[in-house]
Amino acid sequence: MPTRFDHVITAAPDLDQVEAAFARLGFTVTGGGTHPHLGTRNRLLLLGEGYVELLAIAEAARVSPALTRRLAAGAGWVGFALQSADIAADVLTMRGRGIAVWGPSVGRLVAPNGMVRGWRVATLRGADLWAAAEPLPFLIQHDTSGEQHQRELAGAGGLAAHANGARSLAEVAVATRDLDAAGRRFARAYDLVATDAVRPDLTLNADVLALTLASGERLVLAHPTGPGIAQRRLGSAGEGVCRVSIAVADVLATAAFLRGRGIPCDEETGALAVDAAVSGGAAVRFVSAGREDGE
Repeated sequence: MPTRFDHVITAAPDLDQVEAAFARLGFTVTGGGTHPHLGTRNRLLLLGEGYVELLAIAEAARVSPALTRRLAAGAGWVGFALQSADIAADVLTMRGRGIAVWGPSVGRLVAPNGMVRGWRVATLRGADLWAAAEPLPFLIQHDTSGEQHQRELAGAGGLAAHANGARSLAEVAVATRDLDAAGRRFARAYDLVATDAVRPDLTLNADVLALTLASGERLVLAHPTGPGIAQRRLGSAGEGVCRVSIAVADVLATAAFLRGRGIPCDEETGALAVDAAVSGGAAVRFVSAGREDGE
């Protein structure tokens, strides 16, 4: 079964604008191209063994109506994927537990220079990737791995460090209307179970249930208890990703970098939050690399 986040996806009507927003935050934006089978185009922020995907519609006639509807609710996080080392075996295991799974099906991206990279995906709740990308993630296995995979993701832009010190994905927070039901869905589908009891999270203004992947990355299910990121997500676009936390080398250095660029950020205990309005509609938080609790 999956052991880590593969990538998290934020979508916007204008790819250039969301790319500029993340570049201003100090991310190196690289790679990307078009998805002929999906009618979308993208750019990437490489983060260790995972990445953030910046996405926009390329062909309105070809794109999924689910993605079109989601973008009508506003730019922001639209889904995420868990990485599989053997997607065919994982799908069989899930079906053995009575989970309805579609795929694995083939996907591909064509870079501006004509290079092609491919993968296989498996989705829950239907074959339409964008109708099934939230609140549960989809599974993905890329055709390559390791250094070769990193080079392919980077494309002609090449591999480069992030000026803000970003290193890896640390946590994905998913807004949900029912913590118990969401916890059961993740346990049944992906064998991900809560690592501690329900607790309050003041940064989300929500009660949260944490699921820890084998990689140490955390998936946090958040049920809002008042106004905040989780509540806004439910009100605007329903259940799904409401915030992504990214591990950095030094939170204080990242804060100084952002403030040097005139970017407002809220300091939390050992973390730094950037409002979604600054990051193209997608709420981002920076945490110290190696931090275990994500708080």
